[in-house]
Amino acid sequence: MRLLLVSTDLRHMGGVVETVKLFIREFEGRVDVTHAAFGRRFNQKGMMRIFRTLADLFCFARLLGSKRFDVIHMNPSMNLVSVLKEAALFFVFFLFGYSGKVLIFIHGWDDVFFKRLASGRISAALMRMILNHAGLVTVLAADFKKELIRSGVDGSKIEVVSTMVDMEKIPASSCCGGDGKSLLFLSRMIVGKGVYELLDAFVLLSAKYSGLKLVMAGDGPELDALKKRAAGLEIKNVSFPGYIQGEDKLKVLQENCIYLLPTSREGCPVSLLEAMAAGMASVVTDAGGIKDIVQPARTAVLLNEVSAEAIAEAVGLLIENPDLRIGVAENAREYAAEHFSSGQVAERILEFYSRLVPGK
Repeated sequence: MRLLLVSTDLRHMGGVVETVKLFIREFEGRVDVTHAAFGRRFNQKGMMRIFRTLADLFCFARLLGSKRFDVIHMNPSMNLVSVLKEAALFFVFFLFGYSGKVLIFIHGWDDVFFKRLASGRISAALMRMILNHAGLVTVLAADFKKELIRSGVDGSKIEVVSTMVDMEKIPASSCCGGDGKSLLFLSRMIVGKGVYELLDAFVLLSAKYSGLKLVMAGDGPELDALKKRAAGLEIKNVSFPGYIQGEDKLKVLQENCIYLLPTSREGCPVSLLEAMAAGMASVVTDAGGIKDIVQPARTAVLLNEVSAEAIAEAVGLLIENPDLRIGVAENAREYAAEHFSSGQVAERILEFYSRLVPGK
């Protein structure tokens, strides 16, 4: 099988890049993979981003004119910039006769943008035309599938999948058998992730439990404001290491016990899967795709609201009940190994390819 795998430049950081790298690794020896970057290259800024995308469209046309593929796998997100450029690329594929042979793996999901897209007469019609002419569309949450179906996309073309983790690399957390007082937030520093509520919850918890520590890892527009707020509140034992990856990320997974993601909107967060794979006890909401990957009270503690009080209560429950904390952590690691390993998710994607090209 000859596969054209399209994504952003693999030198970028983020969950999509890591997922594509794992696909390439898992497909080795089984699929003839050609990877092609689309859009902004590493360290490219300003107007060069637009020119790069336009140049790429011509490059793809030349590639398709010289080589035939069995399947094309695209990796867009449901946001304005991604949809605009990926739609243009899909039309190139359509013109070269790949209708029904394209798998569109939708990663991020901006719910506000999607509602605008789906409510516009022309934009909704274009979305339906593109997705209904694809071979398959994969999304990260059952709710996203329902939204697409309500918008007129053929439900038989939509599959729900999770992102994935490299179980071989992720170490087991060494802390949940102790006092459980090491907390980790690992995501973007934006208001929708509950970052301010989390910081306020840490104030409440610190007044009740001594020796508590919090690592808030990630970058984003709220990072500086959060640092100033922590300093103003004179919060001790909270650190902001910024965006971390590689060995630094593995270290914080190993050295912390309770993972926190009090988000109000989400796709299928890689950081949560990594925390589960590491055997951490997670405190999360049921936003977006999270409800599809956790089992409340078994593999994670579910928040009933995003507030400092609710977060503090959930963390306190885990600190004061070691049997619950250790049980949730162990169940999470076992569940992640069974459902989210790169080998298993890649196998599902290969099955989808086979549906598009029977006999390959």
